[in-house]
Amino acid sequence: MTEPIRAELAGGVPAWILHRPGAGVTTVTLWTLTGSRYEDEDLSGGTHLLEHILMQAPLPGGGRPVDLLEALGGEANAVTSRDHLVLYARVPTSETLAALDVLSRALAEPVITAEVLEAERRVVQEELRLAASDPADVVHDLFFDAAFPGGALGRPVGGTAGSVGRLGLEALRAHHARWARAGTVAAVICGGADPEALLRALETGPLGALPPAGPLPEPERPRFGGGGRRTLALNSDSAGVVLGGPAVPYGDRLLPAWQVLMDLVADASSALLTEEIRNRRGLSYEMWGFANAYRDAGVWRAFVSTAPENVGEVVDTAVALLEERAGLGWTGEEVALAARRTAGLFRLEAEESLEEALLYGRYGLLGGDPHWTLDAQVAAIRAVTSDDVLAALRAAMDPLVIAIAGID
Repeated sequence: MTEPIRAELAGGVPAWILHRPGAGVTTVTLWTLTGSRYEDEDLSGGTHLLEHILMQAPLPGGGRPVDLLEALGGEANAVTSRDHLVLYARVPTSETLAALDVLSRALAEPVITAEVLEAERRVVQEELRLAASDPADVVHDLFFDAAFPGGALGRPVGGTAGSVGRLGLEALRAHHARWARAGTVAAVICGGADPEALLRALETGPLGALPPAGPLPEPERPRFGGGGRRTLALNSDSAGVVLGGPAVPYGDRLLPAWQVLMDLVADASSALLTEEIRNRRGLSYEMWGFANAYRDAGVWRAFVSTAPENVGEVVDTAVALLEERAGLGWTGEEVALAARRTAGLFRLEAEESLEEALLYGRYGLLGGDPHWTLDAQVAAIRAVTSDDVLAALRAAMDPLVIAIAGID
């Protein structure tokens, strides 16, 4: 991997270019370093709704951003999380400057009208309706609500159908104006496009003219709840189970250990929960583990999809296995193998230009580490010890949150 080209536009917008000489595809990602947790409660779901609007609102001169980007032979989409919003486009490298222009105008100069708002409001409410009826989806909202009760991190990223229905045009315009500034916007571009041409286009384009802003606004300080079990009744033939708890933020020395821990707990085919619950007992088809990092907090989750009648056995088995392993730990050989798998998956993920751009955005921009590199992260993962993993597991159980959706 080559060292990223890091620059800052005259107005203060960071621009990182991950150059892949000769690559036929380039991904443009534009970031706002504020997500749903920065919303006032009466704006719950506003950032996610704006994500939809920014890709659909016709630009001056005509054309919706998503249509213009697809016409370049590419694909476009957007992602909202608790810590950020990202607009992105993957296009043939020859179309990179055109894609950058479209995305930049969509982010910096949207024409947010009542007509577009109402259309996308209905789309988002339909999205939320579908999610609320899916145990494998809604169980994660249940978990976050239990993990951060009453706090911004605990609210659903997309809000609720009711909160989205109350969002007004002027409030959304003001919300956009608040974070579409040089202090909260950044660009990460990965692919074969010429770096000098990209930097010139960025500097002379809409991002270079963004109004200045002070430091990133401080989000509400997260307070992890006291653990326990939360259950949501749904009339469904499947159930979603999440076991999780506190983890660590970006930049924490033990974050690589948490990532290796997730491989040992639920990600690998031979992982602790996978081996017993899926492979031996046949109680689940879909299982995974993941550690979410934020600027100032973190959580881990192990997800299991199962039949409603098997929930009790799944939960009891998982808790017993985790408690037993917290006393035993793993051998150095087992941890080294898991670290090798985890590091390898980072490499595999970064093979795609979009995924590499997202990794640099999350770990570098959100994590506040302008010198972050994929190579350094992989090296840190490979250096994780059995003591590191055991320390992470013991912290993971204190307290333990269990969320269950799908029991009628």
